[in-house]
Amino acid sequence: IVESQLDLSDEDLIAEEDLVLTISHQGYAKTQPLDSYQSQRRGGRGKAAAAVKDEDFVEHLLFANSHATVLCFSNKGKVYWLKVFQIPQASRSAKGRPMVNILPLDAEERITTVLPITEYSADHFVFMATANGTVKKTPLEQFSRPRASGLIALDLEGDNRLVGAAITNGTSDILLCSSAGKAVRFDEGAVRSMGRGAKGVRGIRLSGKPVSYTHLRAHETKANRVC
Repeated sequence: IVESQLDLSDEDLIAEEDLVLTISHQGYAKTQPLDSYQSQRRGGRGKAAAAVKDEDFVEHLLFANSHATVLCFSNKGKVYWLKVFQIPQASRSAKGRPMVNILPLDAEERITTVLPITEYSADHFVFMATANGTVKKTPLEQFSRPRASGLIALDLEGDNRLVGAAITNGTSDILLCSSAGKAVRFDEGAVRSMGRGAKGVRGIRLSGKPVSYTHLRAHETKANRVC
């Protein structure tokens, strides 16, 4: 018992620990303590990380501190903020909780990219790509003010959808790969920085019906590339 008065939030009562965050293709999310996984020698049988339904699979897996923030980008072009501790912990045999019960997602809206954030640096960007070949680069600091209902990260038209996003430093090389086996590589500097409400510019020209991209990742050196 002390004489001073302190304002405590839920976050102040959560212990800091390293967690493994997994989200399945059908939108089931959970966290597990990092020490749940042990190193194994050659020939080890491994352990199941999650129990999934038929035709479901783990699509996103990342390591983050329980107090870290993750940016969740949806196929509808919106971004949501989550503290890692807000995703319930579950055993390796559990499916997890549906993302629609954690975030205010609309009908047919699903999370396509999860990016862990430690700080909103002024010299870093969020680079996004859509199914019809449009790309967009927005300063990371424009995502520094969380909103419970989410924010528009990209203005989409028609049936276009956001398929990937990555954190870049402004000097990365970008490699876009389509499901038809075509690819284009260009310097990130060729895409000017835009606000959250912009539509973006053409990144790759696709023939016929729009197709989906593989996962989009960024690296700090030009020797590496987004793919």
